[in-house]
Amino acid sequence: MERYLMYLRKSRMDTDFEEVSIAETLSRHRTTLEKFCKSKRLNVVEVLEEVVSGESLAARPQMMRLLELVSTGSYAGVVCMDIERLSRGSSMESGYIMQILQVNGCKIVTPGKTYDLQNESDEQFTDMKFMFSRYELKTITKRLVRGRNQSASEGKFMGSMAPYGYRAYKLPGEKGNSLMIVPEEAKVVQMIFDMYGQQGMGYNAIAYKLNDMHIPARKGQWSQTSVANILTNEVYLGKIRWRREPVKKVIKDGMLSKKRIQNDEYELYDGLHEPIITEEQWERVKAAQKQRNHNPVNADRQLKNPFAGILFCGKCGAVMKRMIPDKHKNPTPWYRCTTRGCDCKIIKCAVVESEIKTAMEEWLDAYMVQIEADQQPDVDPVAAALETIRGQIAGLQHQQESICEYLEKGVYTIDMFTKRNTSLSKEIKQLQLTEADLMRQQSEQSQKEQQVAQIIPTTQHILESYPLLEIEEKNRMWKLVMKKATVYRSPDDKLEVNIYPNLPK
Repeated sequence: MERYLMYLRKSRMDTDFEEVSIAETLSRHRTTLEKFCKSKRLNVVEVLEEVVSGESLAARPQMMRLLELVSTGSYAGVVCMDIERLSRGSSMESGYIMQILQVNGCKIVTPGKTYDLQNESDEQFTDMKFMFSRYELKTITKRLVRGRNQSASEGKFMGSMAPYGYRAYKLPGEKGNSLMIVPEEAKVVQMIFDMYGQQGMGYNAIAYKLNDMHIPARKGQWSQTSVANILTNEVYLGKIRWRREPVKKVIKDGMLSKKRIQNDEYELYDGLHEPIITEEQWERVKAAQKQRNHNPVNADRQLKNPFAGILFCGKCGAVMKRMIPDKHKNPTPWYRCTTRGCDCKIIKCAVVESEIKTAMEEWLDAYMVQIEADQQPDVDPVAAALETIRGQIAGLQHQQESICEYLEKGVYTIDMFTKRNTSLSKEIKQLQLTEADLMRQQSEQSQKEQQVAQIIPTTQHILESYPLLEIEEKNRMWKLVMKKATVYRSPDDKLEVNIYPNLPK
C-alpha cells in the first residue's frame, strides 16, 4: 500500500488578521485532512506540523524533515491543505521543494486537487501557484509592516516580551498592546540607575549586589548583560524604540535565512506607558557611561579569545572571561571566573590554551584506538533487517493483489475477501511501522558516522596547524570539535582541565 506524509503549517503572521487561534486553526485543518484521507483511503504514516512563516526554508524544521523523508523515495505523496502551505518563500526555495518532490515521484495531494509533478501541465500549474503565493506573501508582509510601523508611532508596545519592570497588556477596545508598571520590579530598576549614576558602581558590581540581596531576575541570576540592557533601554523613560534590531536576509548553506543586526539609528516614539525613571536619572547614567567608555567589543572589532563561548569554570559552571592586561603592570592576559565568591583562581591564557590542546591530542589518540576496536561488521544488521522487512511487505502486497484476482474469478466470496484483506492490511501496517523505525535508526546511524568522519580530520587539522591559525579560525574550529571545555585552578594552585568533544550521542 502506498504511503503518504501529511504536512500542516500555520503562519504567525496570520494572527494579525484572524481572530481564530493558531492551535484551533491547525486542529481544524488536521481534522479536515484526516477525513479527506479516510475517504480517499490514503495511508498517512506520519504527520508533520509547525507554526512558522513560509518565507524561509531554513527556519522550518518540519519541512526540512519532510524533504529528508521524501528523499528516501518511500512516499507516494504529501497531503496538505493547499500548495501555499508548502512554500511562500523565494523562487529558489520553492523550486528546491518542487525538485525534491518531482525527482522522488512524490505527488502533492490537497482536498481540491492532486498535483503530479511528473505531468507537465501540473508542474506548470504548481509553478504558477507558488508564484501567486509569493506575491500574496509580499502583500501581507507590506500590510503587516505598515500596521506595525503605525502602531509603534502611536506608542504601542511591539515586543514579544515585556522588559523587566513592566508587564504587557492588551489595550481595551483597540488593537495592540501597551506596558503596565510592576511596582516591585520598578523599584529595582530605579535602584540600578541610582547605583550606576549616583554611586558609581559598574555593571558587574551591580549584578553582584542584586544577587547578594536575593533579588530575582526574570531568568536566572543578574549578570553584567542584564544590568547593561536595563541601563541602555529608553523604555524606562516612557519611550518606544523601533527598528533597533531589524531583520536582515542572508544566504547560509545555500538557503535563505534571517539574522538580527544592531542598528544605532533606530526610531524613538513617545509610549503610551508610564516611565519608571526621570530624564535626570537617564542623563546621569549616560554621562557616567561616556566617562567610563563602556564598550563590549574590542576597538578593532577582532576576536581575541580562541575559546569564546565554550570555556567555563570547572567549579561553578560560569563563563571564564578573558581579561585584557594592563600594559604597564601585567602584560599577560588571563582568564577569570565571572561568579562572585567562586574560589577558582585566575589562569594565564597561554597555560589554558596549551593544556586544552594537550588534552585534545590525548583524547584523539585514545579515540582512534577505540574506533579501530569497535569497527562495524561487514554486514550491517539494520540494513539487513530493513531488506527483510521490505521483502515481507512486498510479499504481503502481492498476496493482496492475488486475493483481488480470486474475488474477480469467484474463488473468494466478498466476506472471505474482506476478512483476508483486513488481515493482510494489518500485517502490512505493522511491518511498515517497523520499517519506519529501522529507517530512523539507519538515518541516525548514518548521521553519527558522518559526525565521527568529520571530527577526526578536523581535530587533526586544528592540532597540526594550530600555530598558523588566526584567533577567529581557532575559535570556529574548536566549536566544531568541542561542545565545551572547563578549567579550574584551586586555591592550592592545582589545575584541572576537562574537554567535552562534540561526539554523537
